Amino acid sequence: MGAEVVQPKFEPPEKKKTNLLPFVIAAAVLIVCALKWRDVVEYVNGEAQLTAKHRKELQSHLDEADEAEQYALIALTDGWYTCVHSGLALYFLKAGEVWKYGTTTKGEQGRYDYKFLRSNRVSYIVQFRGTLHECLKEEKKKIYMYPLLPENLVREEELRLIRPPYNPIRR
Repeated sequence: MGAEVVQPKFEPPEKKKTNLLPFVIAAAVLIVCALKWRDVVEYVNGEAQLTAKHRKELQSHLDEADEAEQYALIALTDGWYTCVHSGLALYFLKAGEVWKYGTTTKGEQGRYDYKFLRSNRVSYIVQFRGTLHECLKEEKKKIYMYPLLPENLVREEELRLIRPPYNPIRR
């Protein structure tokens, strides 16, 4: 699907020079804001243990790992979509085709805001729910099997992709 459209040649722009100042400032802020021992550990009856706040934070992270979802971002309309790996800046997708596969423990609103989904003309569809490990395995299967999806196979061979347009790596 989308094979009948000829894509323009893409000339990558020149690389921009990276300004390291924001990274240096962020590192300095993190060092200054670093937690102190007494912020994390308390003594109860002479025995060191995590503070209640940090025990709760740990449990929250553990619970997140038990409740994840593997999702797909699906094109809502026929048109040109950002492509991050094929050498083309844009790639033509038909409505209903996969733009990206992913995994999150934060749900749709925690992973993408409405503005991102709307401006990229995609819909967030949950494909699998389970533990973080199970969802990562599902995501990996989907990305690796993408070359065999019917929507990809109907494209002219030189326009076929090895992964969805917005998945930069196979993982």
